Amino acid sequence: MRINTRFTLHLALGIILWMLLSGICIVIGLECILPLIKKSVSEEYENLIVAWIFGFSTVVCITVFGWYFGGPLGFIMSWIYQLSQENYTQPAGLSKIYARKGKLRMRYMLYQEVLQHLQSLSEKLKAAETEREKVEQAKQEWIAGISHDLKTPLTYITGYSTLLLNDQYEWSKEEARSFIQEIADKGKHMEELIQDLSLVIQLNSTDGQLPLHKSNQDIVEFTKRVVATISNNPQGKDYKLHFKTDTPVINTEFDTKFMQRILQNILMNSIIHNPANTNIYTQIFDNNEHVDIHIVDNGIGMSPHMLENIFQQYYRGTTTTSSSEGTGLGMAIVHNLVQAHKGTISIQSEPSKGTTFMITLPKKIY
Repeated sequence: MRINTRFTLHLALGIILWMLLSGICIVIGLECILPLIKKSVSEEYENLIVAWIFGFSTVVCITVFGWYFGGPLGFIMSWIYQLSQENYTQPAGLSKIYARKGKLRMRYMLYQEVLQHLQSLSEKLKAAETEREKVEQAKQEWIAGISHDLKTPLTYITGYSTLLLNDQYEWSKEEARSFIQEIADKGKHMEELIQDLSLVIQLNSTDGQLPLHKSNQDIVEFTKRVVATISNNPQGKDYKLHFKTDTPVINTEFDTKFMQRILQNILMNSIIHNPANTNIYTQIFDNNEHVDIHIVDNGIGMSPHMLENIFQQYYRGTTTTSSSEGTGLGMAIVHNLVQAHKGTISIQSEPSKGTTFMITLPKKIY
């Protein structure tokens, strides 16, 4: 039964009870009270007594109506006010609105849907507040981590620059070149960090709807080149990168720049977070209207907590005191870029059993 129908029914029953009570009181007054005092009062006072009886019954009914209909409304309004003050705990009188068997009392049954929605809203707001606090904490830790990541290469750059500019020492060409190479490497690392930050700002400002400059290309050859580039990277020299496909050519539409970022971030993630000699397999499958890209490693795997938060924007998976080459934005960027290609990405991982990234992309993006 809908709340407006239920309210109308209860109100009609209340009016009927008020009329019955008033009628009974008047009859009792006329039949029992007036005969006893009729000889000592005038007719005018008789009418006044009847009016008093009617008025008394009306006041009683109004009081009962206020308690019956207004009590639950007062409780609901106090609950709403409590929620507006960001207090999502159960209201103090919640247990009193239920009978012993756990059912709502009759007068609260009238507002059953409202109470149910308030309960649901309270739980959702409490969950949202908890999530907001987690994100805020993660953001603060992430900012501290970014500061640490930017400070570390900057310290190297400053230190090697100071050594090169020191007139008290004569550096050989090999030593000077090694210093300059370190400065260049650290400068490149800082550039990558800034690019990550810039891309995230762009993703946030456009709600993840990046303009894609897509073209129809062979995803197999493209992925093979990215794997080869990563394998020739100094960070990847101690890792075993493999490439496999059952179909030599798979044409699909994608943005070259962003697709390279997707594959590069995942492969570098597999390198950075796994020990040397880890096998990393990149596999491509042709599934009619979709293409599947799997990047599989036999490394250390991920804990359930890390797996749950891996795509969170501010989740790093490491502390600011531990070594990390990432910004905590890499996987969040990958997730957004895959979605921008109308694709999906998922992860399977177990500690000590390795990790599998599974990307599914449509062959045509409309």
